Amino acid sequence: MIERQILQVVYSPFKAFEDIVKNPAAKGPLLILVLGVAAAAVAGVVSFSKVDVQLESATGRYVPLTTTDIFGGRVLLITIDQALSLSLSWFLFTGIILLVVKAFRVEGGSWRTLFFVIGYTLMTSVVGSLISTVLILPLPSVQLGWGIWNPATGEEEVARQGILKAYEAWFSSPTYQCLYYLPYILQVWTMALATIAIRDLFGVSWNKAVAISAIASILTFLTRLFLF
Repeated sequence: MIERQILQVVYSPFKAFEDIVKNPAAKGPLLILVLGVAAAAVAGVVSFSKVDVQLESATGRYVPLTTTDIFGGRVLLITIDQALSLSLSWFLFTGIILLVVKAFRVEGGSWRTLFFVIGYTLMTSVVGSLISTVLILPLPSVQLGWGIWNPATGEEEVARQGILKAYEAWFSSPTYQCLYYLPYILQVWTMALATIAIRDLFGVSWNKAVAISAIASILTFLTRLFLF
């Protein structure tokens, strides 16, 4: 079952990709894409639940951000951003792997199969969002004053400094330090999954699979850095 393969990518990737390569399908990666967007939305909701904003003026009362009119819009932005980010990462990583494979003169496999197989590596984003949610839960609430969360034109830098000050308790928390390093851990995990996928799909040695995956991961990271 597709659902079982998706879970196996997390706890038994060698077995998972062995089965995926034999019968690649679009349903698995698309389901992971949906899960990734949903998990990011949940993480966003939990993060926003930790924020109180001041209404009306500098002397106004503070209310939870989740009770304001802007809450739904911000969750929607997170959802759209994550959908676009995951889709672009999928296409970009697959394309660069294909170029590196060609550069290594590796034969076999099709771009369509590679595209579907690499789509399963998006599972790292799903797990990453879920871990972020757990790490955010124990963090203290923050208060964003009037003009900080809704800066007037020309006051963006003042608002930015105000936000940094409001989040000082987060920055000094050990759980936030974990959040800081989490993207790098997920990047290494994604590269490891891609290594397994490349070896199973193209039948190359582990050394060559690691080289292809590492080069493609670095090029993908640099491309995203340059473009976005």
